[in-house]
Amino acid sequence: MKSLESDIKNKIYKNLYVLYGPQSYNRKRYVKALVDLFAPGADSMNLTYYYGPKIDIREVIDLAETMPFMSDKRVIVLEDTGLFTVSCDELADYIPDICETCCMIFSEDKIDMRLKQTKAAKAKGTVAEFADLSEAQLRDHIMKRLGREHRPITANALELFMQRCGDDLWQVSNELEKVISYTFKKDGIRPEDVEAVMPPLPEDKIFVMIDAILAHDTHKAVRLYADLLSLRNEPVAMLSLLREQLRLTLHAKELADEGVSAKDAAQLLGMRETRVKMALPAARKSSKIDLENRIRMCADTDERIKSGLIDAKIGVETLIVELCRRE
Repeated sequence: MKSLESDIKNKIYKNLYVLYGPQSYNRKRYVKALVDLFAPGADSMNLTYYYGPKIDIREVIDLAETMPFMSDKRVIVLEDTGLFTVSCDELADYIPDICETCCMIFSEDKIDMRLKQTKAAKAKGTVAEFADLSEAQLRDHIMKRLGREHRPITANALELFMQRCGDDLWQVSNELEKVISYTFKKDGIRPEDVEAVMPPLPEDKIFVMIDAILAHDTHKAVRLYADLLSLRNEPVAMLSLLREQLRLTLHAKELADEGVSAKDAAQLLGMRETRVKMALPAARKSSKIDLENRIRMCADTDERIKSGLIDAKIGVETLIVELCRRE
């Protein structure tokens, strides 16, 4: 990231940039900054965008080799192509010899550092990671935005907002705009304001579902499942969330049993402290063996759904009932 910031600040022109990581909001900002650097004024004649995994890499290379029209640079922006997650010899062989009049900017969710084209990209240009923000960084981002609007927020409202806003800055910014607009005529932001405009994230409801499961409250757990279905969440996606949250609960338990603080556990697990704190109540109520068995039950249901042995909607509901009955 520092190398990328230095390139933009000092107007260092490279032929290749690979921006990757879960922070799509920040990636979009830096893609725009690079485009402004190489193609000021949005030069449509020399600026081309490609989206998605179904692009023709030969077509991209042919375009890169085409001289720009009345300009020093041709800029090609490629987003979410997946070209750095699978082997692509054609791209790997081309990267070291990218035409000097072209700048290629990739924006990807994930990349594989072991691949030939990734290693070539690191040698030829700048590869910058956009990792999730720490809790402190996210809090600072929120407070700065609210400060520009002269909008105070109570401590409880801030904690609730951070719990529900997700990790992506694009989503965080959108949710902030909603809260700011909703409280336009108020003297500050309170928990009830956050409640009014920000529904709980699906994973937050999964945590509540896990609490209901551990309390053997079948009715509540099934009702939460129905609520999530009504919000057009896919059963298989909810099963994946349930499994991941149970895994998080298991990891939180293991670390808590070792005396690791929530803050340090969050750093070790690569997630926000808020998520770890949400997992701890369930972790304290469960044994390691019990959590491992529940995770295995989720995996078994997932396999049966993918094998076509059971309907996804019914399969997940049956799993939830069985998890509630488990001692």
